[in-house]
Amino acid sequence: MHQDKLIKLLLLAFAALVIWHVASSPRAPLASPSPMHIITVAGQAERKVVPDEGHVVVNLNSMRLKLAEAKKEHDDKLRRLLEIAKENGVEEKLVSTQSSNVQPVYRYTYENNTQQRFFEGYRVQTMLDMTVKKMEAMGTIMEKISEAGFEKGASTEWGQLMTMHYAVGDPEKIRDEMLAEAVASARKKAEQMADAAGGSLGKVTSISEGSVPQIMPYPVPMMAMAKGAGMAMAESAPAVTPPAGEQSLNAQVSVSFELK
Repeated sequence: MHQDKLIKLLLLAFAALVIWHVASSPRAPLASPSPMHIITVAGQAERKVVPDEGHVVVNLNSMRLKLAEAKKEHDDKLRRLLEIAKENGVEEKLVSTQSSNVQPVYRYTYENNTQQRFFEGYRVQTMLDMTVKKMEAMGTIMEKISEAGFEKGASTEWGQLMTMHYAVGDPEKIRDEMLAEAVASARKKAEQMADAAGGSLGKVTSISEGSVPQIMPYPVPMMAMAKGAGMAMAESAPAVTPPAGEQSLNAQVSVSFELK
C-alpha cells in the first residue's frame, strides 16, 4: 500500500514538471499576415436614350348647378375619351385614373368687412393618363381630344385641359444595364493599371454606386383647343406629333480589387 502511494506521488511530480517545462519554453512568434494591396477605380457608362412611349394627360371636368347634370356631362366626356383611345389603338387598361373628385363650388365676396359665400354649382373632375405605345399616334390622339369638346362646362382654373410627356417604358432595365457596363468599365481600367504596374487583379473587395441614371419624363405642355373661341384648328392641317428627342444618361460606380 505504501509503495502504491509513493508511485502515485512520483507520477504527479513528473506531470507537474512536464507542465512547467512546456509553459516556460519560449514560443515562436506568430507570423503576421501579409497586408492586402488594394486598387480602387471608378467606372462609367454613358448612353443616349430615346423615349419609347407617350403619355397624354387629360383633365375632364364639368360644373353644373345640379350634381346629376355635372356627373352626366362628365361621364359623357369620359366615354368619348375611352372611344378615342380605342379608335387609336390604345387599350383601356392603358388609360389610368390619377385622381377623381366631386365637390361644391362657391364664390366669395367681401362687403362691409363681411365675407359672403355664394353657391355656384358642383364640379365633377377626373384626371386621366393615357399611355400611348405607338408614338406616331400621339399627334392624332391629341387632335381628336382637342376636337372632342371637353372644354364645354370645364374650367381651366383647375389645371390645363390636356398635357403630354414622353417616357421610357422600362427604366429599370436600362438602369441595370448601365450599372453593369460601369462595373465592366471599372474592371477594364483596373486591369490596365495592374498590368502597367506588373501585377494582376484578384477578387473584388468592395463596390458602391456613384451616380445612377435617372430617366425623367420629358414634358410637352399642350392646352386643349376650344373651337369657337378663336382657337379653331384648320380643317386641312395634318396632325403633328411633337418630337420626343433623347436623354443623355450617366452611371458611375466605384470598385476596389485585390492587387496581386
